[in-house]
Amino acid sequence: MTSEKTVGDTDHRHPTMIDAHKRLDRMRDEIVRLDLTQNVLELELYGYTIVEDVKPLAFFDELRETILRLGEEDRVAGKRIPLSGPNGKSYLVTWLLARGRIFEEAVMAEKPLALITYLMGESCQISSNHGHVRGEGDPPQGMHTDAPMVPEPIPVAPVASNMMWVTDDFSLESGATLVIPGSHKKQHNPFPGALKQAVPMVAKKGSVAVFHGNLWHSAGARTIPGERVGMTVYFNRMYVRPQEDLNSVISDDVVARNPPRFAHLIGRNSPYPAKDFGFFNPKGATYFGRTTDQRG
Repeated sequence: MTSEKTVGDTDHRHPTMIDAHKRLDRMRDEIVRLDLTQNVLELELYGYTIVEDVKPLAFFDELRETILRLGEEDRVAGKRIPLSGPNGKSYLVTWLLARGRIFEEAVMAEKPLALITYLMGESCQISSNHGHVRGEGDPPQGMHTDAPMVPEPIPVAPVASNMMWVTDDFSLESGATLVIPGSHKKQHNPFPGALKQAVPMVAKKGSVAVFHGNLWHSAGARTIPGERVGMTVYFNRMYVRPQEDLNSVISDDVVARNPPRFAHLIGRNSPYPAKDFGFFNPKGATYFGRTTDQRG
């Protein structure tokens, strides 16, 4: 923990280390200010945590309604992505961050973003923003990590992490996300049959689940009538290719109406791909070699 220096003291640390320590201080201060210390402990122990009091319930209702409306638009346009085969009821709604202001407000919500920053550092970016609709009768998703194409052993520092906005109660019967607590420390992908060890991520409508990208997880099977709607905001390291090129579809007007960090989260500061090698996007280059801490 850093401490205040007295007048006349000389700080002999290298400027890079001073910046690194300041970043850690900012993370600590946000965690304390937002009363998230228990959530950080749960992330360390279990690999996931449930955050309450993020937004009013009306916000979650609007989020759910908007996702379903956009999903219907995709169906009519022949663009809806099935999650359980062509005859299943479950589907994905993509490119949300470019399709409505409510999604901008969600990704910038203080509490879940502070926990993602704890896991991934200030340099992390958004890989994608998806709606997930689970229908009755579809089988569970395969158990996996959010480290696709990463050779084992998977790095301790997550290459990706996720937040899941809970717009319907999550339970075993409703098709909640299934997890194996503590599996984020294993550094390898799930073994066959791992799903039998999973437990549901029980969460009330109006909460947000944040989980480490190395956690073994899957979408559960819904066994009751209706549909379960959730929304993921998937974050990755700057060196990982995003699922959605949000920077190319989000306008300067949208960037201007959001907090400064929004621009970085969608990729405005990405140093790659370089165009003129003059030498990279200078805003992104500020993150090169910034810290040896695994949180970036």
